[in-house]
Amino acid sequence: MYENIRYMLKTIFSADFGFQEEAAKNIYLRGLISSGKLDEMKAELAAAFEDKSVRWREMLLNDDYEVQDFDTEEESIAYVKRVLWDPLNS
Repeated sequence: MYENIRYMLKTIFSADFGFQEEAAKNIYLRGLISSGKLDEMKAELAAAFEDKSVRWREMLLNDDYEVQDFDTEEESIAYVKRVLWDPLNS
């Protein structure tokens, strides 16, 4: 579920790659535009934000990849909104 979100977190925002946040956001946005997935990503994010079963801390730190380890769900969702949602609406 939410494969586009997971893919972007794993491939662009993963701590393994070490991109600065602004560079990662630029890569993310250019990739969505060039692949034609901008609207699909917006819809997926909107659905995920409404889905109360999503565990954002786990989405950012799990056995497959590590983006960042936050103390709370609120910090985690704020990060996701800043790096994945806000660039789509700027």
